[in-house]
Amino acid sequence: MMTAGISQIGKERPMVSALTTTRLLASQMALQLLQTPDSSQDSNSDPLLSDSSSDLSSLPSQSQASLTSMLNGLSANQTDSSAASQPDPDMTSSSFMDLLKQNLQDAVKSEGTGGQAQAMLDALDNGTLTVSDPTKGVSIQAWDVDADGEQGTTSKTGDTIPTSDWNDYLKAHLERGSDGTFVKNPDGSFIDKTTGSEAYFGQVGSQFYYITWPSASATSDAGASSSDASASEAANKASA
Repeated sequence: MMTAGISQIGKERPMVSALTTTRLLASQMALQLLQTPDSSQDSNSDPLLSDSSSDLSSLPSQSQASLTSMLNGLSANQTDSSAASQPDPDMTSSSFMDLLKQNLQDAVKSEGTGGQAQAMLDALDNGTLTVSDPTKGVSIQAWDVDADGEQGTTSKTGDTIPTSDWNDYLKAHLERGSDGTFVKNPDGSFIDKTTGSEAYFGQVGSQFYYITWPSASATSDAGASSSDASASEAANKASA
């Protein structure tokens, strides 16, 4: 099931290991990152982990460096020698796109058609869903593996983006309101302040990704423009 903030698109894999514990702790810290107002006015405090209302006593560290280290570790294709699980597919492969689509469909069944999962699934179908991993410096436009034109496509070349840790990347991309908290759309998605697109930060399988798609208003505006253009063309033909 997809929820706002840190969530996982993918079926959980049973693991009894230190790596599992690290992932769970990292998810808690990342969730704290997305819920904490920006306190950057105080240069001596950590702007992401300074919310005293949340109990972080069970975490190994509250430092920004620790958060960055663990988040980046989740995206490094680590393997667990004690677990008999398959590694996650490369984000530029059709296997990854198939996993993404399957789990978006599962999320839609769980949360209904009005949530961000449906918006992401629609964007996937329209070719306007973008998946990014700044820790690897890669971004790619997702595609529907079941589309007629994509039959036989096993992978595509991603775009190179500046390499960044998750901490800095999210601070640079997620829009904040006047109260310092991250702005959310009615469906629970975030807003990418660099593009105005809707955004999701969470997991596909066991790895973290940043996923964006056009905002509902942008989609509506594009549809209206297309309708206006068609009406104008029809009028011109009628008067000719």
